[in-house]
Amino acid sequence: MEKYEIYRLIHFTGIFVLMFAFGSLFTGEKSTKGAAIGHGIGLVLILLGGFGMHSSPLGGSEFKLKDTYNMIYGTKWPLWLILKIVIWVALGACMVLAKRRVIKGAVAWVLIIGLALGSYLLAYKKPAMGNKPKTEQSE
Repeated sequence: MEKYEIYRLIHFTGIFVLMFAFGSLFTGEKSTKGAAIGHGIGLVLILLGGFGMHSSPLGGSEFKLKDTYNMIYGTKWPLWLILKIVIWVALGACMVLAKRRVIKGAVAWVLIIGLALGSYLLAYKKPAMGNKPKTEQSE
């Protein structure tokens, strides 16, 4: 198994743990400690897996993924990746907001699911979002 696949597995495990923690948070008042622990573990796994994928070679090539981004877009940190980090921070803040009942019920679920869906779409589509390939920048 390649490093990229291992980090991807860690990343997805973190996503599942995080979503289960949010689900646990809304089941009752007594489950907030377990939900908070799961939330923290999930966020750490997501971060570890995401940065691991970012710095590992893809498909047995000699270039790391961040070097590939640098060759294509001229930056190792494309905008979609920065937005995923912002979403990660927002998902971290959602726990505090939900635990203190600042956001409740359906609003919390829509916000959490919307952030998760946005993160998925950014990872799946990897839009350039203003980062033009180097060939277009030189023209």
